[in-house]
Amino acid sequence: MVVYLDLLILDNLCADAALLYCAVKTVKGEAKWYRILLTALWGTILGTGYTIFRLYFQVPGAVDFFIKYGVAFFLPMTAASFKKGRTYFLCSAAFVAYMAAFAGVLTAIFAGEPTAEGDTLAYTVYGIPSGVLVLACVVLAVIGTKTAKKISERGKVLSCTLECELYCGDKRVRAQGFADTGNRLRDGRGREVAVADRDIVLKLFSDFSRRPAYEKIEVRTVNGKSFMIAFQIDRIKIYSGGKEHTIEDVTVAVSPHALAGEYSLILPPSFAKEEYFRERR
Repeated sequence: MVVYLDLLILDNLCADAALLYCAVKTVKGEAKWYRILLTALWGTILGTGYTIFRLYFQVPGAVDFFIKYGVAFFLPMTAASFKKGRTYFLCSAAFVAYMAAFAGVLTAIFAGEPTAEGDTLAYTVYGIPSGVLVLACVVLAVIGTKTAKKISERGKVLSCTLECELYCGDKRVRAQGFADTGNRLRDGRGREVAVADRDIVLKLFSDFSRRPAYEKIEVRTVNGKSFMIAFQIDRIKIYSGGKEHTIEDVTVAVSPHALAGEYSLILPPSFAKEEYFRERR
C-alpha cells in the first residue's frame, strides 16, 4: 500500500478543521478558528502518526476502533470553551457523528480509485484530497450563511426606511429616514430630535446670510457624555405606503459621523407611527 504523507497530512488537517467547526456550531459554541486549527493540527499529528504505526504493526479491530473514536471523542475539548460538561459531551458526539458520516460517504465516493502503484490511503478526486473538499464545502457554507444574514439584515433596514422631505424657509431636501427606537434625544423644549447627516443640514442652510440659531443636545452613551449641534427647521414630511405625515417645527441634530448608506436621517420612533399617517391628496 502506498501512503502519500503530504496528502495524508493535508487531508486530515482540512477534514478535522471542517468537522470541528461543524461540531462547535452544532452546539452553538463560539467557533474561533485559531483554536479549531490548533486542535485540527494536534488531531492530524495523532492521526498521521497512528496511520504510520499501523503500517508496521497489527492492531486488533476492537482496539483500532477504540483508539480512533476515543481520540476523536476527546479532540473537541480544546476546540472551544464550554461552560457546561453536557455541551462538551454533545460537541464530541457531534464531531464523532460527522466524522463517521463523512468517512462513510467519502469512502463510498472515492473508494476503488487505485493508483498504478496500488491503493492509497489518501482519497482524492482530480488529485484533490477529500479532506480539502470537505473544508471547501464548509467554508462555502459559512460564507453563504454570512452573506445571507447580511442581505437579510439589510433588507430589514430597508423595510424600515421612509422617504422624507425636510423644509426650512424656501429650501427643501429629500432624504431617506430610519425610525430608530434607540433615538431618545430631546431638545431644550423637551421635544424629540431627529439626527441628520451633515450634508443634509448644509443643504438646508446653504443660502442663509447669517448663522442660524442653534443649541447643544446632550448625548449619553456607554463611552460617556458628548454634545451634538442642533437646529430648528420648519417641518418634516414623511411618506409611507401612499400616505404622508407632517411634523411641524422640528429640531434636527447634526450627526458627528456619517450614517449608514441606506439612510441619512434618524427619526424618533413616534415620527413613524402608523396612526399619524393620512392618505396623500
